[in-house]
Amino acid sequence: MKLKHTFIGILSTCALGLASCDLNIMPDSYIADINFYKNEAEVNTAIIGCYGGMHNPLNIEWALTELRSDNTRMNSTRSSNDAFMQLLALDLGTMDASNPNIRTYWEATYQNINNCNSILVPEVLNVVEDEKKRAQFEGEALFIRAYHYFNLVRLFGPTFLVTEEISMEESLRKNRSSVQATYSQIIDDLKRSVTDLQDVTYSSNDLGRATVLAAKSLLAKVYLTLGQYEDAKPLLSDVVTVKGETLNVKYADVFDTTKEMNDDIIFTVRYKSGSLGIGSPFANTFAPQNSGANVITGSGDGKNYPTKEISAAYSKEDLRKDVSMADSYYDKSKEMEAQVAYVKKFLSEVSVRYDAENDWPIIRYADVLLMYAEVLNEVDGPSAGLKYLNLVRERAGLSKIESNAVSTRNVFRTYLEKERRLELAFENQRWFDLLRWGKAIEVVNKHIQETEWDFYAGYTQQINKLQDYQLILPIPQSVIDNNPGVITQNPNY
Repeated sequence: MKLKHTFIGILSTCALGLASCDLNIMPDSYIADINFYKNEAEVNTAIIGCYGGMHNPLNIEWALTELRSDNTRMNSTRSSNDAFMQLLALDLGTMDASNPNIRTYWEATYQNINNCNSILVPEVLNVVEDEKKRAQFEGEALFIRAYHYFNLVRLFGPTFLVTEEISMEESLRKNRSSVQATYSQIIDDLKRSVTDLQDVTYSSNDLGRATVLAAKSLLAKVYLTLGQYEDAKPLLSDVVTVKGETLNVKYADVFDTTKEMNDDIIFTVRYKSGSLGIGSPFANTFAPQNSGANVITGSGDGKNYPTKEISAAYSKEDLRKDVSMADSYYDKSKEMEAQVAYVKKFLSEVSVRYDAENDWPIIRYADVLLMYAEVLNEVDGPSAGLKYLNLVRERAGLSKIESNAVSTRNVFRTYLEKERRLELAFENQRWFDLLRWGKAIEVVNKHIQETEWDFYAGYTQQINKLQDYQLILPIPQSVIDNNPGVITQNPNY
């Protein structure tokens, strides 16, 4: 059981309703007045509220990322209830602006951006007398805000770029900022976060807070997404220099709830069981539907169902598969294996449904090593990146790739892309990787019309090929309605 650190304790207080960490969803386009905090302790509590505000978007993010990729699909073709159909639309790329999953994610993300903005003003930060502590709080809030905008711009395209408190009237007149402007803001936030967090260290009571390594790693991923490999390279090199050229944690231990905040974790969103309002929902959400207590107390919802194709992508020697997913479970009442797949990576025992202990990793060191391998391949050639690719493979129980097997950058990319898929499976990374590689259309259409066609053929509706416009999500219709004549919808929605 995870220690009840101060960080988690304050987070649970926020979840139970402390005003300064209010997590209630606000109406579209509403930007709250700044809460003026009186001392360092109150600003710290507000920062912890920003960490807590990462839960609500993350709780539905799998539906906007993994489900849209070739990693997972729906668990059935036979349901017609509205909740099922709205998830199915995301799986097939036929979502529209009324999809409640999209609106939930949008509102929760902008709510937490607002939480960060309420701290990132001089009137608040200046109540913190200690200069180093003040810089730490600023760096943390900038990191969280940049993380949210990075997800928004990849999912929705042009964003509503709000970096300070504005009035209700101003918010109703505000239009979307360009993708370029959004990325400029993200990069600026993360550069400032790197500077602010440069010399910050945390005690064991504060594990889970953003660090300079987290800020550098996220900034490197932003540059990688933009194809700016030369900019990403020194950041990743810095992280590797600090962490060392080895993976010290067994793959199974990375996700073990008794070994959280291990050396593979660079930044994670923390959850805690115990009916505190901050437990992880994923154990029950991803466990097999109608499985009773055979997999987890309270049964499962069967969502985020692993595809046959990703199951087959793991070799027999790969130690990651059994940690990440299962192809079946043992039904005690029938004394037989039920051939139903499910995600295991976030599975742990629960006393209460949707109240598991598992944290959700946002940046792992293995991810950094794979990013570094990718960057080195693009900048210096395949021989430069091979060592780091092999570090990840060796931990997985796989043999090294020999240099003569990756004579070109393109061959290296093929190995790298598969390794990222299997190493980071079900961690909401696959869709974003496919987007930045320019392969989402090709891969998802093959997934739906070839590799998983026997499943998708079971639907009564026509299954069409994914088109370019479906790579980004529609802006929630409620946002358009609240800003008539100002906001335009993404094309073709």
